[in-house]
Amino acid sequence: MRALVYTAPGKVELEERPRPETQNGEQEIAIEVAGVCGSDISGFLGHSALRRPPLVLGHELVGRLRDGRRVVANPLVNCGRCEACLSGSQNLCESWTLLGLGTTPGTFAEYVALPSAQVYDVPDSLTTEQAILAEPLANIVHLFRIVSPPPLFRLAIVGAGTMGALALLTGLRAGARDVMVTDVNDQRLEIMRKLGASSTVNAANSDRVAEALRSAGRGYDLVIDASGSSAARQMAFDLCCPGGQVVLLGMATQRSEVNFVASIRKEHRVVMSFAYTPVDFKRSLDLLIAGEIDLTPWTARMPLERGQEALERMSHSPGVSLKMMLEVAARTG
Repeated sequence: MRALVYTAPGKVELEERPRPETQNGEQEIAIEVAGVCGSDISGFLGHSALRRPPLVLGHELVGRLRDGRRVVANPLVNCGRCEACLSGSQNLCESWTLLGLGTTPGTFAEYVALPSAQVYDVPDSLTTEQAILAEPLANIVHLFRIVSPPPLFRLAIVGAGTMGALALLTGLRAGARDVMVTDVNDQRLEIMRKLGASSTVNAANSDRVAEALRSAGRGYDLVIDASGSSAARQMAFDLCCPGGQVVLLGMATQRSEVNFVASIRKEHRVVMSFAYTPVDFKRSLDLLIAGEIDLTPWTARMPLERGQEALERMSHSPGVSLKMMLEVAARTG
């Protein structure tokens, strides 16, 4: 089968790889499109310790089963037996695996095999551009489930990429008011305003950041760091009101310095959100089928053969594209 293989930092190549063999309880999925995630970009650039060449990257997919059913898949596979799994926290499984991570080949290929429980039928009414969001949106559904913000909460989001946009859309549906988004990309900040942000701030402009901090008053009830850079993490704490919650979602940087004394004095509550459970994935899919979450105008497609170009574009000059899809099979709906 054709597969786009990460062979060195900043380089992927189209290769022939063996078609995966299905084990008991598994289903083979013929991939139609694969989504490019921020973690794939991190791996492509050589910044991910868990993504080492040679590796087929990718964990988001829309595809077909052998009987023709159209599906998406939860790529985070848990053991189902450890204490975390038995308590409903499958994202904290002692031995979880993820497509496109470690030694597990990912979705930038013609086929993958997954346990049947990971596979979800999707109706033809759900476009591919919507369906590809099932996995990234599940992360945001999980975040809001564990945070449980109060009604009519003030929300700030640091980072206007795919996760920031999904956090904005989900937050508005969860009752957020007065939503502020920060980023260093003016094009993406304009998209956030179109999606419903009350205000946006370019964090590269120190004067505008200072003005935003002043206009925030006591701060925001809930602040989500959807970036993970050191500067973004500190800004999340700076924007949070006394007694408010800071949610750390982005993983761009492994270690960061934060002014914890200032946050202790404000009694900030810190929540770290990782991945999602099967319940979160199902709720994410339900939101998409209901038409409540959609980033179609800011979704781009490129064929698998142009994977190098697609990954370079999303790494260095994404423009208005929030989600890139690699077309593995013939174009679908």
